[in-house]
Amino acid sequence: MRHRGFHPLYAALLLAGSLPALAALPQAPGYVDDSGYPAAAKQRILPPMFEQKLASTRYLARPDDPLITLAESSGFRQTSDYQQSRDYLKKLADASGGRLLLSELPEKSASGEPMLLVTASTEADKSPAGLNGSGKPTLFVEAEIHPGEANGKDAMFMLLRDMTAGSKPLAGLLEKVNILFIPTVNVDGDLRRSPYGRINQNGPEVTGWRVNGLNLNLNRDFTKLDSAEIRNVAWVFNQYDLSFFADTHSTDGAMYPYDSSYCHNGNGWSPASSQWMDEVMRGPVYKELEGDGHVVHECISLNDNQDPAKGYYPYRTDLARFSNQYGDIRNVPSILIEQHALHPYETQVLGNYVMLKAMFRVIGDNAGSLKAAIAKDRERLEAQKEVILTWKPGKEQHTPFVVGDYHYEQSPITGARTIVWSNKPKTLQVPISDNSVPDLVVRRPKQYVVPVQWREVIARLKAHGIRMQTLEQPTAIEVTLYRMDDIKLAGGFEPDRAAANEIPGYEGHLLVSGTGKPFQRLQTFPAGSVVIDTDQPLGVLAINLLTAESPDSFWSWGFFNATLVSAEEPEEYVMEPMARKMLAEDPQLKAEFEKKLKDDKAFAKDPHARLEWFYQRTPFHDVNAYVYPVGTVF
Repeated sequence: MRHRGFHPLYAALLLAGSLPALAALPQAPGYVDDSGYPAAAKQRILPPMFEQKLASTRYLARPDDPLITLAESSGFRQTSDYQQSRDYLKKLADASGGRLLLSELPEKSASGEPMLLVTASTEADKSPAGLNGSGKPTLFVEAEIHPGEANGKDAMFMLLRDMTAGSKPLAGLLEKVNILFIPTVNVDGDLRRSPYGRINQNGPEVTGWRVNGLNLNLNRDFTKLDSAEIRNVAWVFNQYDLSFFADTHSTDGAMYPYDSSYCHNGNGWSPASSQWMDEVMRGPVYKELEGDGHVVHECISLNDNQDPAKGYYPYRTDLARFSNQYGDIRNVPSILIEQHALHPYETQVLGNYVMLKAMFRVIGDNAGSLKAAIAKDRERLEAQKEVILTWKPGKEQHTPFVVGDYHYEQSPITGARTIVWSNKPKTLQVPISDNSVPDLVVRRPKQYVVPVQWREVIARLKAHGIRMQTLEQPTAIEVTLYRMDDIKLAGGFEPDRAAANEIPGYEGHLLVSGTGKPFQRLQTFPAGSVVIDTDQPLGVLAINLLTAESPDSFWSWGFFNATLVSAEEPEEYVMEPMARKMLAEDPQLKAEFEKKLKDDKAFAKDPHARLEWFYQRTPFHDVNAYVYPVGTVF
């Protein structure tokens, strides 16, 4: 799409004859002028997909239906922009007989746009208190955390219509459940619309962009909460007693026939809920999808896009920075829905429609057993003395997996072998690279104490809904502190990205890793510092955020990088003669130094390290150097 126009000041000067005429600059929303590109570069080159006959097309609105969605009326060539989405939902709410309520979320997007929350319920009181007291499960669905992946939004528009307006063929669903829906989590990204969004997606023709106005990938923000958008999502978790959470996406895809997929968090923080989804929900959902002609599977990310025989990664027991894992650590049964981006957009939307419809029905019909599973998970986490924060791969499993038949050719572009797909099915036996064995396991502390000067961390903890007490006066507390050692720059965890960024940093942070060496101190914490008991519903979330070695802790995200320095350093003309005297007066120190020289060749060759070794053994050394300042009480 080309945009032509002039900056107002330039236009005024041009009219005055002061400047020569120049070509126009690319303009909003996409800032893409495609006139200079070859034709082939402007076309998505997608492989032919597997043959598929859908019965789910019967759910499409009639062409004359006044509540038909833009996706349906355009033959799924288009999806609504944010203003069109708001207008459609207003129209739907007006026709819903009071079943739909539209409200604004507390914070605006990074660029200042309001965010919409849709509440669908038969309850007269649609406030958090009203839904929490309704006795029905409250289900939370979000869409367009990545605006290029819009199928969940369009599917939910159809579902909300069919549950609340017109002939109401699905009206019975709202008799058993309440539904919360954010149609566009990433409003900023949705406003950056262009035909040139996702290169490997089969429609719609124009979509929004992956990141928000701060260039953040919002599905990496659920622990650090940098964005107003995900703080709004956390607000929903805090206000409502949620029974289920679904985050809708389109996978980047590879050549396989599965058009619909979803996954939960494996054996992570809420295993009873995962078991309930496997044993109660999965069968009926798969049956309904397959009955409508869809091909369903758990989430898929190939371990090697050039070799499908190496198997796939199923997004099990990942980090809490991701949406469904964040729900899992909060003991809310959560799933990630991935529609296959290479299938036609109509197939993606209809697959999501059938999947969510089936899930809503199963949850409404089995609310009692789901509630019991949630209670079991909450009791388990609150009682844990040893808390699991990460998992690693266990014994390799194998499973049948259908892909398109393929061969290899030598690429004149890359100079390497490249895979060439067909749409003829081929069945492989492949390994599943899931995380199933506990890795980072920590002893549960009684409390954490966060000093007042780390206000940003305290604000994020509050945004998560973690309970805390504020010290009203300076208070001395016996705590364990950790001096961080073996500190290294760390990379982000991107299972669906081919390579890490070569520039240090990830999602706006300089991530670090390290090993904490504990020591005890009677620490005086200033007034305004906060004390967090881990004996609370979000206790394990607090442990994940405040255990420095956790990959999703605020320390690992770089919120405490200012502590990774020694404020004072000795000059050699002082430290060198002092070190000689220390050696002369302390035989034990002399023996320790000689052993260090013998055992550590790199140390022996490093004059600065040798001098620093003595400095650290003087009371002049900064006692707070490399100390993680959050106190732990065991």
